[in-house]
Amino acid sequence: MNGPTYKAEIFDRIVFSRWDNPPTKEDMTLLFAQVQEASARLNSKLIYIASVSAKSKVPDANDRNILNQFLLDGRRTWMEQAWLIYEGSDLQHNLQRVIISGVLILTRTFDNFLSVAKSGDSIIKDVSAVLKKDATPLFAMAKERGLLVS
Repeated sequence: MNGPTYKAEIFDRIVFSRWDNPPTKEDMTLLFAQVQEASARLNSKLIYIASVSAKSKVPDANDRNILNQFLLDGRRTWMEQAWLIYEGSDLQHNLQRVIISGVLILTRTFDNFLSVAKSGDSIIKDVSAVLKKDATPLFAMAKERGLLVS
């Protein structure tokens, strides 16, 4: 293990994470500890935004189980709301966004807790509403730090 395969930083109450590859169990354990500590320190639930590179391979069944558990545990303990930004504009990426959204509906988890988006820019307004202030400067910092592409 060469350390985490992701980058994550917390600005205000937003956790921005950048994934170039599907997560490992170690990644999720490390990130979970980081965000739980931040949630306790801020005495508040956090907003989670995961940005997945268009070059990332599709998560396999094991990867999906790890992600599902992360979301279930996070929702119970520290997450107020979550967004998955799945980058890419070709047919494969559009289909993956549709499939993920479909799974959320079928598993009855489509209750606006987790949303799927194509870009960071497309969710600034929604995140601002949850944060109760303009999130534009926080998204700009995330872009500067390589946590968001757009």
